[in-house]
Amino acid sequence: MNNASLLNLLSLVPFFAFLLLLILQFIKPRRDPCLSGINRIFHNLFLFLVNTVIMRMLIPLTLLIAAKWAIMHQVGLFNVVAIDDIIACFLAVVMLDFAVYWQHVLSHKWSWLWRLHKVHHADQDMDVTTAFRFHPIELVISLLYKSAIVILLGAPVVAVILFEMLMFIGPAFNHSNIKIPAWLDSKLRWFIATPDVHRSHHSVVASERNTNYGFFLIWWDKLFSTYTQRPAGGHVDMQIGLADEKEACERVDQMLIAPFR
Repeated sequence: MNNASLLNLLSLVPFFAFLLLLILQFIKPRRDPCLSGINRIFHNLFLFLVNTVIMRMLIPLTLLIAAKWAIMHQVGLFNVVAIDDIIACFLAVVMLDFAVYWQHVLSHKWSWLWRLHKVHHADQDMDVTTAFRFHPIELVISLLYKSAIVILLGAPVVAVILFEMLMFIGPAFNHSNIKIPAWLDSKLRWFIATPDVHRSHHSVVASERNTNYGFFLIWWDKLFSTYTQRPAGGHVDMQIGLADEKEACERVDQMLIAPFR
C-alpha cells in the first residue's frame, strides 16, 4: 500500500468514529436534550459544512503541508536534533496537544478571541455535533497557529497525521452525550478528557466554564490547576451554554454574525 492509499484509508477513521459516537449517544445518552435535537444538529452540521468548504477550497494550507515544508527546509526542533523517530513522533503529538491547550485558554481570556469562540459555547446542549461548531475565522486563526507550532517543532509527518486524527476524534468523543460507566470514566480521566470532564467546560457558570480546557490530554488542566472534577449542579441537571446568547446564536446565519454583534 502506497502513502496516498494509506492516507485515504486513515481519512475514513474520523468519519466512522463520528458516526459511531452519533449512534451511541442516541442509544445511551448521558442526559436528555433541552432543545429540539434535530434542528440544532442540522445547524451545527451545516456550519461544519461551511467551514469544510472554506478550509479545503479557499485556504491553501494544512498542517501536513507545514510539516513537509519544515522537513524540506530542515527547520524546527526535530529536524535539527538527532532523536529516535518513535520518540520524536510521541513528543511532537504531546507538545502539539500542549500548544492547543494554551490556545484554548487564550480563547477564553482574550476578548477578541472570545467573541469568536463564544459561537462554540453558545450551544445550549452538548453532543458530538458541538465539537464541530466553530466560527470559520477562529478556525483560520487556529490553523495558522498550529501550522507555526508544527514548523517550530519540525514535527514528523506521521506525528502530524496522528495529531490531525486526534483533533477530530478527541473533541468528538469528549463533546458526545454518551453515558460512560463511572468506573471507566475515572480510569480514562487520568489521561484524557472524557465527556463528563469536558461538560463542565460548557457550563453557564463562568467559574466552571473557565476550566477543563484540554482538547484531548487532561494532564495540562491538572498541572496548571484548571481542572474541575464535576459541575456543582450535577451532570444531568446542569445548564449548558451562555446565558446571554440564548435564542441569539442558534441558526447558522446567527452563528456567523455573532462575533460582530
